[in-house]
Amino acid sequence: MTRRVANGVWARVLPKVYRLVGAPSPTEQRSMAAALWAGDGAVVSHGAAGVIWGIDDVRGPKPELWVPVPRNPRTWDVVVHRGPRLDSVDCTTFGVMPITTPVRTLIDVAGRLEHDRLLAAMESVFRRKLGTAEQLAARLGALRDSGRPGVGRLSALFEERAGGRPLESVLEAKVWRLLCRTGLPLPERQRWVSLPGGRYRLDFAWPEHKVGLECDGWEHHGRRASFDADRARLAEFAAARWRILPVTWAICTREPERVERWLRDSLPVDFRWAKATGQ
Repeated sequence: MTRRVANGVWARVLPKVYRLVGAPSPTEQRSMAAALWAGDGAVVSHGAAGVIWGIDDVRGPKPELWVPVPRNPRTWDVVVHRGPRLDSVDCTTFGVMPITTPVRTLIDVAGRLEHDRLLAAMESVFRRKLGTAEQLAARLGALRDSGRPGVGRLSALFEERAGGRPLESVLEAKVWRLLCRTGLPLPERQRWVSLPGGRYRLDFAWPEHKVGLECDGWEHHGRRASFDADRARLAEFAAARWRILPVTWAICTREPERVERWLRDSLPVDFRWAKATGQ
């Protein structure tokens, strides 16, 4: 081992853990090295697990581990969380790497994320089929009294979600939370609409009243072809007597009351009243 290090064949990653010189060192490899270094019972977790699973808006610049007490490995290169050994339902493998499940990972990072980004992360778990609503509900119920940061907020966002198709961006999460606060009838999410010119999807829709709301980000119009296609799409909806309300990040963030006013002016009064009073 010493000779291979001296000859430049191996490079030390962590105490007693080495890699081939010149081999790439992606998040997965660094996290696996950390788990080997920490020993029996160590599980890749938190931000590092979120990056490996591809959960939206989760970051992990360093490997992170969950290590059972009383063990207490320490190094500047790894973030170590200590506690009781995790339940088997919260652990799985990524290849041969021990790692927390996507659902448990979401719960572990909940305290780090603001509301909109936490909702977007939760929706990405469902959208990517990394976990189900039933699995998250079960683990939130089991860990509700654990004192883990963010569990209460995540539970509230999950209950507010009220089912529906998963959201696809932080902007959609921000708009959904705005809609929930207005007291207006909640729309269908990711609604497909068939029109003479094709089949199109709306981010949010009240189809019985032909009202739709679109989360409009600049990234969707970065090329001329995208711009032209979107204009044609809006024309198809207009020709079919749909009213489409585009909502940008700036409007949603700085002037949410305008979005609410647009919706109140677009939805029939009797529909709004009946839904608000439960009739």
